[in-house]
Amino acid sequence: MTANSQFWTLARLTGLLLFLVTVTHMAGFQIASSFVVSGDFAATGTKMAQSEGLYRLALLSYSASSILSIGLAVSFALWIAPISRLGAGLVLGWRLFEAISSTVTWAIRFALVDNQTQPNLLGAPVAESLHRILRDTANAAFDLGAIGLALATLIGFYFLFQVRALPRLLSAIAMLGAILILVSSVMALGWPETNIPSSIAFAVTLLSNLVIGLWLLVRGDRSSQAKVLARQA
Repeated sequence: MTANSQFWTLARLTGLLLFLVTVTHMAGFQIASSFVVSGDFAATGTKMAQSEGLYRLALLSYSASSILSIGLAVSFALWIAPISRLGAGLVLGWRLFEAISSTVTWAIRFALVDNQTQPNLLGAPVAESLHRILRDTANAAFDLGAIGLALATLIGFYFLFQVRALPRLLSAIAMLGAILILVSSVMALGWPETNIPSSIAFAVTLLSNLVIGLWLLVRGDRSSQAKVLARQA
């Protein structure tokens, strides 16, 4: 395999994994969100009990997204390593941090299924209190993972923006979404009473990731910088 084809293969692999991670995350979110009745623990538990298999499928989709993120972290880091070894190391570290935090989140939410759908010997009030504690822990792990995702995205796409590895508009949109996620997640952790909506931030990031993933699958890294680096390699 030539150096050129190695760069383009890594770009396409990154695009494929980025697309799969985004699709599995969005599928899990859409399914799981349909079960939530805001502020009503009993009603949410009833809906989950009626379609427990579907809810567990949503959590499996979330888990698949976290597992695929590990591969994405490695391929993304290898792709930008010739541009910046420091940047590649930071992308790898923050992406792995995000994958670990997300795995903790979905593991806790798997544990919450039985707590909501099965009778609790200590009574409904205790079940709801336990659920609230575990839910807050899972939410904190999710926000930490989102911060890792935002930092990895900012760093990685900053270098891709510099070398024009893909259209600069796409890199800029990805960085904008990452900044929005970073701000909303930090606020959610430090000042939860502000209740800043993060849906717009995640929508921008997820949609841009879908487009970028498809772009890389079709085009690969066609930048002049990639060709120069390939010749140097």
